[in-house]
Amino acid sequence: MHRKRIYPVYFLILLLSGCEEIMDIQFQGDSEKTLVVEGMITTDTTAHQVMLSWTGDFFKKLPQDMISRATVAITDGISTFDLTEMEDHPGIYVTRPDVYGEVGKSYTLHISLPDGRTFSGTEELSYCADIDSIAQTDNYNHGFFGFDYFGYDLLFYAQEPDPIGDYYLYYLYLNDSLCTDSISEVVFASDEFVNGNYINGLTTHLIAEDEFIGDSMKVTLEMQSVSETYYEYMTGLMLETLWRGSPWDGPPANVPSNMTNGARGYFRASDVKRISRYFYATSRRGSK
Repeated sequence: MHRKRIYPVYFLILLLSGCEEIMDIQFQGDSEKTLVVEGMITTDTTAHQVMLSWTGDFFKKLPQDMISRATVAITDGISTFDLTEMEDHPGIYVTRPDVYGEVGKSYTLHISLPDGRTFSGTEELSYCADIDSIAQTDNYNHGFFGFDYFGYDLLFYAQEPDPIGDYYLYYLYLNDSLCTDSISEVVFASDEFVNGNYINGLTTHLIAEDEFIGDSMKVTLEMQSVSETYYEYMTGLMLETLWRGSPWDGPPANVPSNMTNGARGYFRASDVKRISRYFYATSRRGSK
């Protein structure tokens, strides 16, 4: 009995002191460049933008390789909006400033590269629910474990319409300046758990105490409708970047796209709703 008890101990010692083999793997990088598309059309009347670039080598952080001299157009099946490359920003193409999208229409982005290859992506522009109002909480400490982080919650009020299957993006502007200007800061959500209900004070953003300028500040919440496939694109993008790093991560995979012929990225169509009000600073307990 005594010997049987110590055998597992010997086995554990051998397991923990196993051999270590150093492997020197040489990665060749990405020898083939793939088109990457970032573009959209919305119900805003403005110069809509499409950006074209090539994929790069993950192991060589080179400047983004833009694509010039492409032919780019957006069509709804009846009207066609030609895009012009910006002179001072190669690879960025814009429509005329009087172009706008309409709810219920499908829009297709057509791209023809200088080498003759063609690509396209189609998206339907769906309705975005109206925003009733926004409000602020008092300034309070959002930190934890002894870490102080004072700020205000932006509370969102609206009726979420039936049927189920609506998807949204939320952007924050402070004094008419966009604050959520990176993919990690854009809030995206579905109506899976709130379909048909009144949204009574949902926190969409945290406004840090040190972001306040003076005693009051104009706060604008912008909400955009997106498709289910774009919601999946955003989810996939986050899963392959900022939401990665735990032992339970799945294997890497390409982010979904609605572009044809192997292109990456996404062309989307969105209805846009905005609301603004002034927020007022309360006690600045976290100020230094």
